[in-house]
Amino acid sequence: MKIFLSYHKNTPVYKSDIFEPILVGAHYNKVDEIELRDDSGDNISELNPYYCELTGYYWVLKNYIDNSNEDYIGFAHYRRLPDIKNISDSDTPSIYGLNYSESLKLFESLIYKNLKNDYKKFEVILPCTCYMYKTTVNPLLRDNEKNYNLYNHFKEEHKNDLLDVLSDVIKNNYPEYMDSLLECFKLEKSHFFNIYIMKREILKKFLIWKFDILNKIGEAINGWNQSQYLRMAGFVGEVLINIWLKKHNNLKIGYVPIYMIDFESEYITKANQYHAEGKYIEEISELKKLYKISSDKFSIKFAIAQLYAQLNDIECSKLNLKLAEKYAKTEDEIFQLASFSAQNNIFEPKKQAELFVKAIEKSKDNKFYAQEFLFYAERIKDLSITKQAWDFMKKYPLTKKEEDRYKSFMEIYSLVHD
Repeated sequence: MKIFLSYHKNTPVYKSDIFEPILVGAHYNKVDEIELRDDSGDNISELNPYYCELTGYYWVLKNYIDNSNEDYIGFAHYRRLPDIKNISDSDTPSIYGLNYSESLKLFESLIYKNLKNDYKKFEVILPCTCYMYKTTVNPLLRDNEKNYNLYNHFKEEHKNDLLDVLSDVIKNNYPEYMDSLLECFKLEKSHFFNIYIMKREILKKFLIWKFDILNKIGEAINGWNQSQYLRMAGFVGEVLINIWLKKHNNLKIGYVPIYMIDFESEYITKANQYHAEGKYIEEISELKKLYKISSDKFSIKFAIAQLYAQLNDIECSKLNLKLAEKYAKTEDEIFQLASFSAQNNIFEPKKQAELFVKAIEKSKDNKFYAQEFLFYAERIKDLSITKQAWDFMKKYPLTKKEEDRYKSFMEIYSLVHD
C-alpha cells in the first residue's frame, strides 16, 4: 500500500513505508523537506489554485501508477491521517481530532508490520460519510434548518452553477452515469475530503474518468483559471467520487477512521505556558514552529520581535520586525511596528520615520498616527524628521497648543536652515 499525503506549505512532514508526502502546487509552493513534487513529468501543477490537492493526484496517475508495484494506492492530506490499522465495513462516524504530539504516536504505529490483512477484503477504502453544514461538514450532526442535500449545499456554499455544468458533461459524455448523478445530488450524507484508497487498477480507471470530466467542465466554462473558480475543481472532485461509487455499487467498500491534526493549538498552548513562566527563549522556539504553519505570519513575527526586545537582543528583534513588515497589510499593523520600534529604539531614525510615514499614508484619516510620529521626532531631536512630521500634522486641524508648538519649531528650523 502507498498513500500519498498532499502538502502545500511548511508543516511537520509525515513519511513512512506506507505514507509518501507529495508537494502539490509545486509550481507555486516550496517545502524543502519534500522531494516528490507535482510539477515534473506530465503535470497540471499550475492549476493547483483551482484543482487543490488533485494536481498531485493527476501526477500520480500520469507518472506513478503504471510503474508501481503496490496493490493499493491512495490519497490523504497533511492534516488528515487515515488510521489504516482499523478499517471496517461499517459507515459509522469516525472523524477525530488530535494534537501534533498525539499524531506522532499514531503515525509511528501506521507501518506495514502493524497492519493486519483486513484491508485486503476491500476494493475501495474511504472516510465515513458526512452531513453538510455551511462552510463545513459533520459526520454526526444534520442541519435540519437548511435541509441540505449535495446539490443545494454546493449551490449555496459556492454560488455557482458548476453542478449543472457537470450534469451536462456527464449527460453528453457518460450518459450511463446520469441516474447515479441524480441520486447523488439528493444525498443528505456524502463522502468529502478527496481521501480514498483503492486497488491500483480500480483507482487508475476512476482517476482517468475523473480528470476527463474535470477537463471537459473546464472546456465548457472557458477554462478553470478564472478567479470565480478558485478551488472549484477540487470541490467538484468531491462530488465525483460519490457519483462514481453510486454507479459502481458492486465494489466492496471499507471505512477508515480519519484523524484531523491540529498543529497550531499545541504550539500556542506551549508558548503561552512558557510566557507565563518567563521562559522567553522557549516561547520563541514554539512561536517559530507556529510561524511555519500559520497564515497569520505578521502577528507571530511581531510577537517574536517583542520577546527578543525583552531579552535585550535588539539585533534579533530588528530582524523579526523587518520580516513582520513584509506581512503587514493594514495601517494598524504598520503602526504597531512603528510604535513598538520607536518605544524600544529598534530602528535607526530614518527607517523609523519611513514606518510612521507608511502607516500615515495608508490611513485615510488618522491624526493620532501623525501625532505619534511627531512625538518620536521631537524626542530624538532630529530637525529634518520633525519637519517631516509637522508636514503631516498640518494636514489636520491644529489645536492652539499645537499651533504655538509649530511656530516655535519653525523659528528654530528657519534659523538653522538660514
